[in-house]
Amino acid sequence: MSTIPAALAALVAAARRAWPDVQVLDGGPTIDINADVISIGYSGSTTDADVRSTLTRDQLDVQPDLERYDVMCMVSAWRGDAYDADGKPDAETTRLRAFELLAGFRRELARDPRLGGTVMMAHLSTLDMVADQTPSGPVCTVRFVVHVDAFTDA
Repeated sequence: MSTIPAALAALVAAARRAWPDVQVLDGGPTIDINADVISIGYSGSTTDADVRSTLTRDQLDVQPDLERYDVMCMVSAWRGDAYDADGKPDAETTRLRAFELLAGFRRELARDPRLGGTVMMAHLSTLDMVADQTPSGPVCTVRFVVHVDAFTDA
């Protein structure tokens, strides 16, 4: 049996521990999105995978299977009322907040990279940032990947 469901639950719990006052979503966004949001198990696309997994056998063992997967996640910060000294939308404020959210999650993940014993190791592996100036203010979204190594239950 795959460790993916338990790992996703543990990642959501880690995000909630890191930021108890921030909206944490298990999967994609709903219609009620706060200014700051963390989404676990969501690629940001309806066509891209939210989790991508590879199963291999280690050495000559028949079991257990080594399961390696990437969990797509994102943090996003929006500030409709943030303006710089020149009266222009303040992208820097949203960028700093998005990376602050990411850093808090990363610290929590570093405290328990085994996700309570669910996996062998989970760590942040890659990220990309998208900053937009929307009609309702600046937004910065950092999509990131949590890479997981685990052994499945036979």
